[in-house]
Amino acid sequence: MGAAARVLLGLGGTVLLGFAASMGFSRALRRGERAAWALATGLFIQSILVLLFAAARAPLRPLLLLGAGGLLSLVVAVASRSLRRSDAGLVEKPPGGSPVLARILFAAALAAWALFLVSAAAEPMWATDYLAIWGLKGKTIFETGGLPSRLFRDPALFWAHREYPLLVPLSLAALAGIAGEWHDRALALLFPAAALATLLAISGFLSRRGSRTGGAAAALLAALCFRLYHPVNAGTAEVIFALGAVLAACAFLDLADRDSPEARARVAVAALFCASTKQEGTLWIALLGVLYLIARRRSLASRETALGVAAFAIPPVAHAILLLWLRGPQTSRDFDVRLFEPRHWADLANRFGAVVARIATTEAREAAVPLVAIALFLLLTRRAFADPLLSALLVQIFCYGLAFSVSSFDPMYAVEAAFRRIALTLFPVLTLVLGARLSSARSNEQALV
Repeated sequence: MGAAARVLLGLGGTVLLGFAASMGFSRALRRGERAAWALATGLFIQSILVLLFAAARAPLRPLLLLGAGGLLSLVVAVASRSLRRSDAGLVEKPPGGSPVLARILFAAALAAWALFLVSAAAEPMWATDYLAIWGLKGKTIFETGGLPSRLFRDPALFWAHREYPLLVPLSLAALAGIAGEWHDRALALLFPAAALATLLAISGFLSRRGSRTGGAAAALLAALCFRLYHPVNAGTAEVIFALGAVLAACAFLDLADRDSPEARARVAVAALFCASTKQEGTLWIALLGVLYLIARRRSLASRETALGVAAFAIPPVAHAILLLWLRGPQTSRDFDVRLFEPRHWADLANRFGAVVARIATTEAREAAVPLVAIALFLLLTRRAFADPLLSALLVQIFCYGLAFSVSSFDPMYAVEAAFRRIALTLFPVLTLVLGARLSSARSNEQALV
């Protein structure tokens, strides 16, 4: 059996493990949503297993990984049965919109996704960040069967971003363990799988909370983001983080609408997934947590609000403590935090102004047509339930600009090298806002008719 077939089997096994572990908090969701949560949960379970195998100095063998994963998933599934089915009403009625149009739009989304699938698997992963960061760590973990301290302490690997989270390398190592070998082209299938899960999450969530048409249209918009779903991002964390950001946004919107143990569990899982994928994932969760507090401002002292805040806060904090224990304290070579000192504020302001000007005159200008179209759509449509995400997206982009302003290197180089790539990871979240508004507009039209 070829390496690609073994990786596909491994992905299938990961999803099955995730289904078992997530059924307690995803029972009320649409099938597409459940599949997306299953993949995310399964990847996290496999990553935990790799760490446990490393601690036990056990080899990463296919049957051992899948067997241990099945046992761990069973434990989680049994524990999750204690959750009350208090959000079952989230799917009270059939979704609105035209089923035929929705099928056509989603078929187009799948066609666009298929282009990413073919291009990602057509050749070994070759992005610089894959070779220098994510792939290097994943292959080292797989080949050594552990988490060598040199990944975090060897001065020669300082450029490999020792401070980065480890979900992507651990996931690649787990799949390689199931496949029995490190095969770059085969392992690249993880990223189209994550992209498909993102589309399913967007479509399923909006069909449940809005309309089939809005969900399918949003999924199509996300699939057409070819600069995100591009072969250069196979092997890096961008596509995986886009999935986590969408799941976190969906979980936040559910929790803000109806507080329940299941919704809080989804928030906690998404928070852990985002924080363990990219550093900015913790910022995204923090912003959603602030939005949750704003939504609950009339009941801040309630027990439900405290539990909701804990769902946002505890997983990233626990993840940071675990990383500190695994690798020790790390410093980033990318940022000069001294610029935040009062005596450097004038320099910081100048640098930030230059970054904003560069983004506005170069990055935004090149994307002027879609940006204008999005702005016009937002101006011409009414607010919808997903609109709170807009403020979180804008603040996240602002923080990206601020981070580039304190770059240890040339801020202009940082913008050119990274801004578009990391900003586009948020585009699938934006499609939730656009799809919700489209669903609201179609509902208003049908009501008038």
